[in-house]
Formats: sequence, C-alpha cells, structure tokens
Amino acid sequence: MSKLSLTEYLTSSPEVPDIYERATRTEFLSLAGQGRLPSELLSQWLSQDRLYVQAYIRFAGGLISRVNLSARIDGEDASKAMHWRILSLLQTALAGVMRELQFFEEATKKYGLDLDTLGPMAVGFAPNKVTQDYIDLFDSFTAQPQGNPSRTLLDGLVVLWTTEKVYLDAWTYAKQQQQVADEEEDTASDLDGGALRKEFIPNWTSEQFQAFVKECEDCLNAYAAIQVVDTEEVGAATAMSLFKKVLVLEESFWPMVA
Repeated sequence: MSKLSLTEYLTSSPEVPDIYERATRTEFLSLAGQGRLPSELLSQWLSQDRLYVQAYIRFAGGLISRVNLSARIDGEDASKAMHWRILSLLQTALAGVMRELQFFEEATKKYGLDLDTLGPMAVGFAPNKVTQDYIDLFDSFTAQPQGNPSRTLLDGLVVLWTTEKVYLDAWTYAKQQQQVADEEEDTASDLDGGALRKEFIPNWTSEQFQAFVKECEDCLNAYAAIQVVDTEEVGAATAMSLFKKVLVLEESFWPMVA
C-alpha cells in the first residue's frame, strides 16, 4: 500500500475529523465524566451496551473462523505468523468481553442499576434501532443466515479496531471532563452513586485496555501490509466504508440528553 499505514489512511480522510468528534465527544459522555448522568439514563445505555457485547462475542467468533492457521509457526513465513498473532488478539478480545459481562453484572448490582430497561416509553426489552444495526454489522461476519461470506478478515479487523478505538477515546474524553470538573470531587453526590467515575470509566480507560486497542491497530496495519492493500484498491475502499459506518453508528449509540 502507500507510505501511510491503513489506520493512518482511514483517519486522514478530510471527512473523518468531524464524524470522529461527534462519535467520541457527546453531552452524554460529558455528563458521565462529571457525575451528572442520572441512573435511569445510564441503565438504559448499559442495557443496550450489554446486547452489543453479546453480539461482539459472535463477531469475534466469526473472525476466528477466518484465521488461516498453519500446522506450526514458521518464523520465515510472515503471513502464517501474522495469523497466529491475530488469533492471539481475538482470544484476548473474547477473554476481555467475558470479563466485561461479569463486570456489568457486579457493578450494576452494586449501584442498583437495571440491565433490562429501555426507558418509560418502551414495551418489552429488545435492542433499539442503533443497537440492532450494530448487531447486524457484527452478525454479517458470522455463519448465521444474515452472515456475509464476502466479508474478509481484513474487514473484520477494521471493524474491531474502529469500535475499540472509538470506545477508548470516548471514555477518555469523559474522564477528562471529570478532571476538568474537580479532580478531588467526592463521588457520593454523583447521580449514579459513583458507578461511572468509580467503576466504569476507570475500567474503560485502563492501561490494559489501551494496550489491547494498540494491538488491534498494530495487527490491522501489519495484516494490511502483508495483504498489500493499496489505498487505490477495493480493499481500502471497503475499509474506509466500514470505518465510517462504525463512526456513524457510534455517534447514534450514545443516548441523547435532554
């Protein structure tokens, strides 16, 4: 490909900065970082995020099915070694998401949050439209009826990196709002009882999560280089389309704050 890595190519598009800011800097995140997000609204978002996480598990499984492993690691074969590295990344992703589900259960019980709520106007529990769009994207990488066999491992790595990178940057922004508000402020008066500032935000901005996101980026760029993805080719165009699709979904995934 060109001198730019694939992730550099994706983020260098002139259309991206505005979309990216809308996906990672919202009033919801600002209030979350300041302890001013009501428990009810946090519960509504968490209930959707848990559905997202459940679909993510199927997505990761779909990517694992696209990994082409050799019988043994051949240090002279960069492609084979790269597939083993990607498998390790996906194993880490699955282990992390399993911890995340357990973390959801423990934290929501501790702070009296509800993981089965859609809000006062909803009838029954189900994914909202944006969550369903995310689920459909993830499931397009699976073997389910809605799966898309033309989806490649490269496509999946683009989606994986984008979702994780946006999530990290969004909660980092929320953490910055907390610091701006008052670094020494007690969380006892937080509208969610301190759930976000004591539990969720530290979890989603941890050094461990940052390292995982970096490995997602490194694997994507290394695999794209091996695949010789040129920025003028279809592979790069598909990557750009998926990148922007995730950014648009992420913008809408954050609830509107009245």
